[in-house]
Amino acid sequence: MDVILVPGLWLDASSWQDVCERVSAAGHRTHPLTLRGLDSRSADRRGSMLADHVAEVVAAIDRCPGPVVLVGHAESCGLVHAAVNRRPGRVAHAVHVGGLPSADGAHVLSGFTVDARGTTTNTAGYRAVDATLASLHRRMSENASHVLDQVQRLTDPRRFDVPVTVVATEFTADDVRRWAAAGIDPARELPLIRDVTIVDLPSGRWPQIERPDDLARIVLGVVPAADPAAVDAPSAPLVPGA
Repeated sequence: MDVILVPGLWLDASSWQDVCERVSAAGHRTHPLTLRGLDSRSADRRGSMLADHVAEVVAAIDRCPGPVVLVGHAESCGLVHAAVNRRPGRVAHAVHVGGLPSADGAHVLSGFTVDARGTTTNTAGYRAVDATLASLHRRMSENASHVLDQVQRLTDPRRFDVPVTVVATEFTADDVRRWAAAGIDPARELPLIRDVTIVDLPSGRWPQIERPDDLARIVLGVVPAADPAAVDAPSAPLVPGA
């Protein structure tokens, strides 16, 4: 099966490398996505909007021959959910890693920072003492306000039929259940989704780098058995215009 992985809005496709290796080894085709304007810290993001990034994820779905699994990280969970809304019949499962499927009329991070007591990504204070974070920081793009300031527009109720797995990283599964029960952002869409699984994976901001084995195992747990003919198929980073 084709597995499309969308990094958080400060990262590029390379952040999924370790997870992709493990998922590909299990016989699936992995497509880590680099969103337009997020390929480097100095990339020009002027004019790019939330709808543009959602369209890129939808285009990635359309380039695949059959059903896909969509994996979103952090802020991009909102993009993944919007893509599910656009292609509900093409998405077999959506996995939200360290983020939640933001609802219609909400900002991608609406309510999240306050309720989860989180902060936006900033590695500047740690990169001097951590080689992994230093490498990550060099390829990060920290200004994603062009997306975060936009409001979700979701119109297709069939999005609620697509199974969802939430991977709780900096928050807990109990936090997610509490937010959903209270009907607050960023979890007010979850009670409407018919099949939701919440998994605890305690980690920092980048579980795909910090705990790739465990995260890959979760992703593999939601995809059907692979076609043996696809075992040797290479991963293909999907980039705009490719």
